[in-house]
Formats: sequence, structure tokens, C-alpha cells
Amino acid sequence: MADFIKVLLVCGIGLALGLLLSAYALSRPSPFDRVRLGAWEIVAHAGSTEADPYTRANLERSGEIPLAVGEGLQLIARVDDGGRALDARCVYTVGPRVPAARYWTLSLIDPDGWPIENLAERYGFRSSEILRAANGDFVITVAADAQPGDWLPIGRPGRFALALRLYDSPLGATAGAIDRTAVPHVTRVGCG
Repeated sequence: MADFIKVLLVCGIGLALGLLLSAYALSRPSPFDRVRLGAWEIVAHAGSTEADPYTRANLERSGEIPLAVGEGLQLIARVDDGGRALDARCVYTVGPRVPAARYWTLSLIDPDGWPIENLAERYGFRSSEILRAANGDFVITVAADAQPGDWLPIGRPGRFALALRLYDSPLGATAGAIDRTAVPHVTRVGCG
């Protein structure tokens, strides 16, 4: 009887440890198949059958539907160009260009990937609605307080991320074809 209890105890500890380690592994972004371009990160095969098991598990857990390989590409910035985590107490500029795409969106999301509520009810910008210079360059300001020009409001204090979605883009899922100079800069202007 004592041996049976020991076996049950070992199995229970193994099961609990396995569940805890699985939950920990899925609470973090997959370390595989990621491409970093400046402040931006791309999960190269998230919308394809070639996605690694951790990416697939994270997508299943979150309920997110990634862009398929032929639809486009999603870039996420959790840090600025200096490598510092994005902070709602700071002011950032995003621009002046994006990689080639027929259409793109830039939105503000929380660490879990959900849109952030704000009083201005502005959750992002579309490429068709931003102000541009004569050469096509643009600047979008991300800040808690109202800013002149294209302003993306930060709705609450704490960490956030930026999601840039490129639709109908000639870029492949591996993101190797992206011109690194075409990726927008995420520049910290100052902190309050």
C-alpha cells in the first residue's frame, strides 16, 4: 500500500510540474521562428502550416486569427528603437515609412494583444487616412495627451505594444525580403 501511495504521489507531482511548465511556456512568446527588424518583431510563419508548436499553442490559447501567408504580415513592437519597453508615460513617434503593402494599419494593443480603450475612441490608423509629406513620409505620435497631427492615444498607464499589419504585401512569410530601412522607427521623444 505504501508503494502505491508513493507512485501516486510521484505521478501527481509530475503532472503538476508538467502543467505548470506548460502554462509558463505558453505565457511567453514562442522563442522560435521570430525575426527582429529594429523595434519590430515578426512571427514569420504564424499564419502558415509551418508554424512551430509553441506558436500554434499560443494562437489557440489566445483565439487570435493570424494573417495567412498570402494575406499579409503582422509586425509587433514592444520596445522602442533604443530597446526600452514601451511605456504609457512616454511620447513616441512612429514613421516615416512602412514596407511595401497595398494597405496597412497601425494600432495600439495591450500586452495580451487586445485593443486599448481610450477617451478619443481612436484605436489605430489606416494607411488611407494619415497625413503625409510630399515625399510620402509620415509621422504618427503615440502619447497619452493630445498631440498635433496624427495622434494615437494611449488609454491607460502601463505597458503596451504597437501592431503594424501589412495587407496584400509582396513580402514573404519569412520576412527576409523586408528592407530594414523601410520598417518604421519607434522613437521615444520624452517621458513625463
